[in-house]
Amino acid sequence: MMKLVGMSLEEMEEFIRGLGKERYRARQLFRWVYKKGASDFEVMTDLSKPFREELSRIARIGSIREVRRLTSRDGSATKFLLELEDGERVESVLIRDEGRRTVCLSCQVGCPLGCKFCATGKMGFKRNLTAGEILEQLLHIRRVLCGEGEEVTNVVFMGMGEPLLNYEEVMKAVRLIRHEMGIGLGARRITLSTAGIVPGMERLSEEGVPIGLAISLNATDDATRTELMPINSRYPMKVLLKAAKDFSRRYKRRITFEYVLIYGVNDSPEHARRLAEVLKGIPCKVNLIPYNPIPDAPFERPPDERVLKFQEVLLSRNYTATLRDSKGRDIGAACGQLRASA
Repeated sequence: MMKLVGMSLEEMEEFIRGLGKERYRARQLFRWVYKKGASDFEVMTDLSKPFREELSRIARIGSIREVRRLTSRDGSATKFLLELEDGERVESVLIRDEGRRTVCLSCQVGCPLGCKFCATGKMGFKRNLTAGEILEQLLHIRRVLCGEGEEVTNVVFMGMGEPLLNYEEVMKAVRLIRHEMGIGLGARRITLSTAGIVPGMERLSEEGVPIGLAISLNATDDATRTELMPINSRYPMKVLLKAAKDFSRRYKRRITFEYVLIYGVNDSPEHARRLAEVLKGIPCKVNLIPYNPIPDAPFERPPDERVLKFQEVLLSRNYTATLRDSKGRDIGAACGQLRASA
């Protein structure tokens, strides 16, 4: 049975043409699926009843199923455990912060990179998600928000998996999120986070995809970064930082560097001074993330005063350095904690 979520407008036109219908029907269907977020053909009232019945026989809108929903004590984050058609599961997060409603999307089942501080990496890698499976996460959470009288304002690819190792499907999802007849979010409201897949960063730059780019850095030298993030042995910091600088220069946008602060590993004032040197010449901001504990990891979260000293060093060197208030830590929804657990 054909699934509609994940189809581009051109693919939907081809699908409609195969049914012997007029081309404009595809645009109607596209709007219902993406702009209005319909989950049932029966609500598509500008389509004739016989056509709706035909669609229900040969196609479905989506197939994702919500297994569990957890909301943090302060209400700032809701984590969704979602089951895919083949029974695999992913987690997505809705973050409520002042006037923003941000959806954090997963792009893989598990992750092949094995970053030592990340629960997803401990799952191992199972498979890439399709563009449709990525979009179904967003559409599902968007329907929940609409029921509360609110709308999604931002999308971040910071859930399970490495987006640049699933480039084609992630970029197809981005195009559909941006499509003016669909969800219609601007490029500046979409951010992709990478562990440093340099060929993917270069391709993103060459293809002119002007979304926000965040790089998970977490160290000031190759030895420490390779220990924390094995991918660094393939794309060491010098190569990674050059790619970041090139991307920033091309789009005249600041890169966000994410830096997980781990007690006794990378969180001293000297580390902060070295970080300031490493990032010199790259238009950027630094997002400091005190480590969020995960099972079976030998790391500790640094004391608040140590975190603030690290931040002060960067601020004194004229860097924009923000402390991420990790929403949803109490429900395992914060940075590094997603693992598709029931």
